[in-house]
Amino acid sequence: MKRIILLAIICAFLSCKEQTESKAISSFEFLSEQVLKTKTKEELRFIRNEIFARKGYVFKSEDLNTYFKTKSWYNPDPQVKISLSVEEQNYIDKLKSIENQFSSKNSKCSNVLTQKNSSFLPIISNDLLERSSKYKQLLDVKVENINEIVRGNLCAGGYVWNVKCFTSIKYQLMFYNCVDNDPFVKLAVINNEENIDFLELYGSSLFGEDSIENYHDIDFKLNKDNLEIYKIFKMWDKENITEQNRYPTKEVRREVTKYKLTDKGLVKL
Repeated sequence: MKRIILLAIICAFLSCKEQTESKAISSFEFLSEQVLKTKTKEELRFIRNEIFARKGYVFKSEDLNTYFKTKSWYNPDPQVKISLSVEEQNYIDKLKSIENQFSSKNSKCSNVLTQKNSSFLPIISNDLLERSSKYKQLLDVKVENINEIVRGNLCAGGYVWNVKCFTSIKYQLMFYNCVDNDPFVKLAVINNEENIDFLELYGSSLFGEDSIENYHDIDFKLNKDNLEIYKIFKMWDKENITEQNRYPTKEVRREVTKYKLTDKGLVKL
């Protein structure tokens, strides 16, 4: 009789465990290849290992353990034996294939600012405009061999940093002065060293008297994989004119445009 009761308890426990695991896995989202290709190598690693995490796997890598411990569904079990379905194995193989495209041997640039200097993130205009210790550190990782098209946009000279690199696409942050010592910041998007697009990140339009139609500032915030550009509309603030500031302005509204830095180029969010 005792054996029958013990057996029933064990079966109930195993059944409960299987249901818990099944529930955790069923909530896992299998992303399409098109979506996966917009992810970074780090994001792909977490996505791939989430399959194991949902089964209770205890990772040897501390960063993975730390990351998944923040998830309410993660129940680490040192004794768990992992088995994968055909769908899960195929998905993992697909993820590994996409991750391999990020191999350093395929990278066309070094000193990638957002990968090797995460303490600088997010990068905002003040980091470049203020001669802070943080900015001086940025100078140490500037690009030495600059593409001629990029160099031609620097006017009297400036600084260029590799922000992110893929096999064929790379992103470079440009900081320079052209007219009346006004600072400018742009993001250069380089495709196979040939096709180059420039996105303005910091600067001002021409002053437009009282209206907000012709005058706005541009500012930005650049993170590891994402970029935000702010279009800040202003108007002349006549009531606060001083001898020190003959043309004061005040913000009227702002527009935010968000992008993701992918291996296919900038993707507008």
